[in-house]
Amino acid sequence: MSLKVLPGTPSCFVCGDKKENSRSLELNICWDEDGEHTSISFVPDGSWCGYEGIVHGGILAAILDDAMAWAIKALDDRTYVTAKMNVTFKRPVQLHRHYSASGFLDRKEERRAYTSALIQDEDGNTCVEAKAVFVLTKAI
Repeated sequence: MSLKVLPGTPSCFVCGDKKENSRSLELNICWDEDGEHTSISFVPDGSWCGYEGIVHGGILAAILDDAMAWAIKALDDRTYVTAKMNVTFKRPVQLHRHYSASGFLDRKEERRAYTSALIQDEDGNTCVEAKAVFVLTKAI
């Protein structure tokens, strides 16, 4: 496995720098050259809670959104934004355990990119899955 740390976006909630965004999770997003997908390892702490001891679904959705967005960015340097995302929660994600998220660019058609992502626990069980459609932005 050949992992390369992607640069991130300084102000991002998921991959940002705490100097730019004090609320950032400050997660490293890596690109797996061999598998052509992103990889994000994380261990949630108490500030990530929804219900007691369980990670908030919105935080998990944000991690999956970044995993998919960076899967596109690793292969196409243009800016795509999320147009639609569906998330399926299969198992609770618990505090203080190791998880990994993976994001994939499934296909591109004109200005649309179709992606998928998942979060797995340390035993390889899938906890959360997502599919999304991103659209190419006009010059910002």
